[in-house]
Amino acid sequence: MSAPTATRPAPAPPNPGAAPSPWRSELRRGLAPWAGAAVLLTLAVTMGTKAAQWQGDWAETHGLLRTVTMLLLGPLVAAAGCWQGGREHRRGTGDLLRQAVRGRRDRALAPLAPLVACVVAAQLLGTAGVYLATWPYSLGGGLTWGHGLLHAADAVFVAGLTAVGFVVGRVVKWRGAALVPALGCYLLLGIPAYVDTPLGLLAPAQQPGLSEEIPALWLAPVIAVWVGGLALAALVGHLARRRLLALVPLLAAALAGTVLVQTGDDAWGTDPRAQRLVCDDGTPQICVTERHRNLLAPAGEALSDLRERLAGVPGLPERFVENRPGHRIRRDGGEVQLPMFTPLGRSVVRGEMTDHAVYAWEAVAALLSPDCPDPSGGELDDVVWTYLAPTYQRNLSDPADALKWAERYEGAEGVTETRAGLKRLDRLRALPDAERAAWLGEYIAAAQRCDLAAQPAL
Repeated sequence: MSAPTATRPAPAPPNPGAAPSPWRSELRRGLAPWAGAAVLLTLAVTMGTKAAQWQGDWAETHGLLRTVTMLLLGPLVAAAGCWQGGREHRRGTGDLLRQAVRGRRDRALAPLAPLVACVVAAQLLGTAGVYLATWPYSLGGGLTWGHGLLHAADAVFVAGLTAVGFVVGRVVKWRGAALVPALGCYLLLGIPAYVDTPLGLLAPAQQPGLSEEIPALWLAPVIAVWVGGLALAALVGHLARRRLLALVPLLAAALAGTVLVQTGDDAWGTDPRAQRLVCDDGTPQICVTERHRNLLAPAGEALSDLRERLAGVPGLPERFVENRPGHRIRRDGGEVQLPMFTPLGRSVVRGEMTDHAVYAWEAVAALLSPDCPDPSGGELDDVVWTYLAPTYQRNLSDPADALKWAERYEGAEGVTETRAGLKRLDRLRALPDAERAAWLGEYIAAAQRCDLAAQPAL
């Protein structure tokens, strides 16, 4: 009697849940995490090298962030999407994958969705980090809901360009195809930043040059529909069986683009905090806008020596006032323009006054050289300038250096004029306090009236 034969157990039915998730594979071994890291690194390096320009000013931070997103992150994510889309061509697996159970749409979304998620998450994380870096040095003001929504629209912009690049990579069978969307994005988005054209209003990050402008709440959704509609139209046109469905997002994008062009800069309004003034109790008063209220005390400290030298001078303007949009400072209105907080020399960096002497010198410039039809100054401007702001290296601040400078660059005539200026400066300093105050009042008043002929001699 033969022994019974062993029976082989029946194979277990396939378990779809045991198959590795396409997302997990892409996040572990695909391009997605590297693209996200590249986005985060680009934001960190670009914003970090310009920290002195934006750190402390919410509006400057917002504007530079959106420009970096448009000109740098846009081409970067478009190239990453194109490289991901061309993966089947590079590996030669296109014919094999077309025989798989999954349809064309699923095969495309499996590598695209993790990539979009990573680059958008990196963009939003980098944006939040930049604002956290501004917070400790804030000058005041802050952002509105409209500004925050624009960064959400930028996330749609980043996702859309990634998808468009992905479609290009699947269509163009060339290993260097990633250069095409990257260069195209930079040109299409960069040219409107330097050339003023009506179509420049379609660039997602375009905004008025004034940092005091705030966006309307409806602007961000319209921008999101504009950029998202174009990207969705490209994706649907490539993947859908009924390609006419791409007309729906395309029409929505066209409508949103029309709204952007028609409204133009009307989508931005003046920030009321850039109009309201906050003043101190000194003489002359110092008044800053509410956006820069945290700089009121540093400005007063920087001008403390100047105000001490102006004590008792009759007829002075009542206050130094920060310039405001739509407001023209009038010489006959008792106002003098307060030096800018962000001039070429960067008087304020990270919320702090970097050079009190330079700031005081600029305030004296507003006193002695107002907006007159004749730009030439008074004959004794150097003398008065040096007396009121002596710590700044003006021509006469250091007699020895002044004479050496005049001898080297102006010759004998310059040396003679410099010696005469030094003698006048000594005479001004030697005057009794009351007489010197009266002389300075007459001199500054004539400068404010632009009547240089009425300035007294010394």
